[in-house]
Amino acid sequence: MLRVATALAALACTPINAQLFGPPAARGVLLVGEFRTRLPYETALQRLDRYYEEQIGRKIAVALPRVASNIHYDVWHDMWISFQPAGEALAITMKHAGDAVTARLGRGWMMEIAGRTQGELPIEFKELPPLQSAEADLFASRKDLVQALAAQPSMTPVLTWEHAGLIVSAAPLAAITLAFAGARGVHHATITAESAAAAKQLLATLVTASSKPCICGVYSEAAELDDEIGRAARDKAEDTAQKLSVVNMDPKVIEGQLRAEPEMQKRAAAVAGYSVVRYRIDKPYVRVNIRWTGLEGYNREDGKFQAEREAGQSSIAAPRMPASGPPLSGRTKLDALKPGAYRVTLEGELAGQKIKIDERDFWFDGKRFEEL
Repeated sequence: MLRVATALAALACTPINAQLFGPPAARGVLLVGEFRTRLPYETALQRLDRYYEEQIGRKIAVALPRVASNIHYDVWHDMWISFQPAGEALAITMKHAGDAVTARLGRGWMMEIAGRTQGELPIEFKELPPLQSAEADLFASRKDLVQALAAQPSMTPVLTWEHAGLIVSAAPLAAITLAFAGARGVHHATITAESAAAAKQLLATLVTASSKPCICGVYSEAAELDDEIGRAARDKAEDTAQKLSVVNMDPKVIEGQLRAEPEMQKRAAAVAGYSVVRYRIDKPYVRVNIRWTGLEGYNREDGKFQAEREAGQSSIAAPRMPASGPPLSGRTKLDALKPGAYRVTLEGELAGQKIKIDERDFWFDGKRFEEL
């Protein structure tokens, strides 16, 4: 059979409704593409390793991690790819959940995979009923979700540069993505599964896990204000450019004007140096203590650090214990908040005893805290 590597030039001359793009996909679809190659499994992976490194500068272990036996997940394209023996050949099946636009793009991505692995034409494309989704804002980290799904071995955490968190299942098909939903420690979780019931069940599991006593999130008030000013400046620059037909209105100029306003200067002074811990408790503590510790010389590869330093602490007397709703907040004035690693300890006082409620390590990049 004609191989993809020798047929791409011919495809360029075929009508627009041919193999690469095909007719417009239906709204909401699970696009499946399957082809065969004579390459062995390991050789195919080596070819794809070069492909991802050329295209996005990442090795296959990061760009196409293994999530089940002979099944990988393309983090770049959000696509499941399985490699299964088929006699003397290797059957490669790709699945991408999307809409009319991404399904059309998905055909192109699948053609690229086939070309890199010497796949045989024609690729068999099928459009199956779409996966179902559920979503919610959660005060929970990637680690919280991984722990909540520990009893479901098919759910595999995947390192990602595309999302704040990613957990994938190959069978049954499911994916959980986390995105930052503002600077207040909130993550927006989107669950995609084979049925609406399965998606809702996964979401219920995550909501229950995020309701336990814990440190739910951390954010810098100063960084949050900076983000607010930046967004306001960009919006005003776009609005001004449209009204006055001005080209290249510089948001930085507007941002400087906003920062110079007396009211904004008061707000900046009020939040300078303050960071906030969002937390939940399940006991009527007399007092809750929050302690920040800087981890000097922290190495993100092995989690080791050279020294600890006290960065700040605060206490909240008799905090209320809400049965539901958003978590509580505790402000702490830090001596010097700079990019690096921090350990946050949450402690409660009850009946003359101090009880450690939770302790977590975070990395601060100058804007957001990411749990380590």
